[in-house]
Amino acid sequence: MKLKRYQETAVDKLLKASRILLAKDGQRVCVFKAPTGSGKTIVVADYLRNLADEQLPSKYAFLWISGNDLHKQSRGKLEDYLNPSRYTFSYLDDIQNNELKENEIAFVNWHSLIKQDRRTGEYTNLYMRENENDRNLRTFINNTKEKGLQIILIVDESHYHYWSEKSQNLVQDVIAPKLTIEVSATPKLEPKPEDIANEDAGYISVKFEDVIEQGMIKKDVVINEEIGKYKDFNSVADEVILESALAKQKELIELYKNRLKINPLILIQLPNESETMSALDVRKIIFVMRYLHAKHNITVGNGLLGIWLSDRKENIETISNNDDGVRVLIFKQAIALGWDCPRAQILIMFRDIKSVTFEIQTVGRILRMPEAKHYDSDELNQGFVYSNLPKIQIAKDSESKSFFRIQPAHRIGKYKEVKLPSTYLRRIDYGDLTLSFRKLLIEEANKYFGIKEKDMPAVAKKKADKELELLPKELTTPIISDVILQGIDDVENVIGKIVNFTMSEDDLKFKFEFFAKACSLPYAPVRSHTKIQQGLYDWFDNYLGYGDVSRIEIQRIVICSESNQKIFKEIIESAKERFKELDRKDKEAKQVKKELLWDVPEVEYFNELHEKVEVKNYSLSPCYLRTSRSIPEQKFEEMISKSKSVLYWYKNGTNKEVYFAIPYIHPQDGLQHSFYPDYIVFFKDKIGIYDTKSGIHAESDETVVKANVLHDYIRKNKARKLIGGIVISKSAGMFVHEGAKYNKNTTAKGWERIKF
Repeated sequence: MKLKRYQETAVDKLLKASRILLAKDGQRVCVFKAPTGSGKTIVVADYLRNLADEQLPSKYAFLWISGNDLHKQSRGKLEDYLNPSRYTFSYLDDIQNNELKENEIAFVNWHSLIKQDRRTGEYTNLYMRENENDRNLRTFINNTKEKGLQIILIVDESHYHYWSEKSQNLVQDVIAPKLTIEVSATPKLEPKPEDIANEDAGYISVKFEDVIEQGMIKKDVVINEEIGKYKDFNSVADEVILESALAKQKELIELYKNRLKINPLILIQLPNESETMSALDVRKIIFVMRYLHAKHNITVGNGLLGIWLSDRKENIETISNNDDGVRVLIFKQAIALGWDCPRAQILIMFRDIKSVTFEIQTVGRILRMPEAKHYDSDELNQGFVYSNLPKIQIAKDSESKSFFRIQPAHRIGKYKEVKLPSTYLRRIDYGDLTLSFRKLLIEEANKYFGIKEKDMPAVAKKKADKELELLPKELTTPIISDVILQGIDDVENVIGKIVNFTMSEDDLKFKFEFFAKACSLPYAPVRSHTKIQQGLYDWFDNYLGYGDVSRIEIQRIVICSESNQKIFKEIIESAKERFKELDRKDKEAKQVKKELLWDVPEVEYFNELHEKVEVKNYSLSPCYLRTSRSIPEQKFEEMISKSKSVLYWYKNGTNKEVYFAIPYIHPQDGLQHSFYPDYIVFFKDKIGIYDTKSGIHAESDETVVKANVLHDYIRKNKARKLIGGIVISKSAGMFVHEGAKYNKNTTAKGWERIKF
């Protein structure tokens, strides 16, 4: 499994924090915060895989604790990911000789482990009490530590049971882990800022927007979309939301049709959050099953309905498969905690309370993308929630406020379609050396040493030996070592010091990796260094005959000679220069490009980052605009809202095919990007396209390019009677540049006062 960029970065940061914290005295903590759906378990699995190769100050066994039955799911994922490896996996029942072995990971259901008798307050779990076989957690831990092993405790999505006073006494006094890693979307551990700064604690956080951008989860979730269409069912709320959800599922099935084998799943969440069935749950499930059968022929018997309850499970064996036939699943939130089904895209929430505060975790079951990537249809990148709640509240954190869309606005009746040509370009990844770089590195190495394809290894090695120091006696000179990278992805400086060569194999491996990271710049080192390392290995193996030689010897040749390092840096730089053009062409070939005819959307949904604005001539009703609009934007809106010559206007969005876009070549990377002008203004006999800028942004090279492509677009579509340009705000009023060649000097000729 190939990790996403943010996952690779998180693994590197976890390893770095662990190296530091495990080398310090006392018990240490490290928090790994990552959003729901980001693949936290896989990140920790890859972290463990890499940790096994680290130079650590001690030997370790692991306790992995989760709530409910999540420990079983976690064990399954780790076994799949880490097979084969030096790790062994067990439950408490499996532990041999009453002790954990080195690199053994014991998975524990914490809720079951610390369960207490309500009357006596004593633990009910066998492994928490003394017994004649001496098989209990305290004995396991004591015996493990007596064998010289320390404990690393991994807390997976901890819940309130873990944070009780009795639980914490158990953790600190009995387990007493050397390192505790809390893995959660909402971690409870809060290391002090000074401890993090002094590296006495660790805190690794994955940005929510990175997880979205790299295609792991939906771009947003729409709540109760177009639910008003179904009020003809005598306004029975439960029937309305069922019909709305089924109609949306039908639309999604058509979008997936002929391109992907994915059957979008509807999840129906019963009202009560507890594991047991309440009377309301029973009434609701009877109603839902009867309705689905009578109106849509969706039943357990024909395989279209699945049920996942504590005492009843139907048609769920393969339900997580993208092409599984089940269309609707009835479940309890408590049962499905941590359950992973990426094709789930629609959530029906039946609740018996007045309102729910929606946060990312609330809709966790419909967050994942079926194939861990976004599609070229925006609707397939969305999740949908339908609920009978009379009031919907969004959590105040910035992630939730930007993620949920609940406020609909409809296109006004007097709007006349214009069908403007628009180009949608889906964003692609930037900033990494790819596999194609390895071939270039080999070619540049051969060019440097004059090696031909037909040369035998002995001949090639002789040519390389004229420049390189290859013999052991040559590899004892002072070298650049202890390379320090300032950051992981945003590296600007490389610092080194000169030391004499006295390096172990582990030191060589470590310094070879850091040498490759330093040489990766300006590409992201954490994701690019392996391409350099493997390229060097391939060159030595395939051309100099080092195929049967240990990797350590190749590392020694590169690292233990200052002269060799300078040569390989020169070769790598030459390869990177060639890679720029190759990479640009490769990205252009992979870029998704759609030519569309644009109109103001018939309906648009807005999130909590937008405010309702009272205007008379906006193209959607009601009018929602971002609260963070710039001053020039607000002044421009005020002007066009008051103008008698403006019929209506539209505030354009970004990065979605429903928004108006013009392609342009970015002056920095040479790739096509989408330019989304801020405003489309409709007059009686013409259409204006305007983009507001302020300060240095009006003078940037990128704005020059955008202004010129906008002018070209207007010229090419002159039959549509278009006008427009870049707009700036001055104390004297609003000015626009509509000329053929954009002038950065906003006081020069070409800038005219706007008169609407």
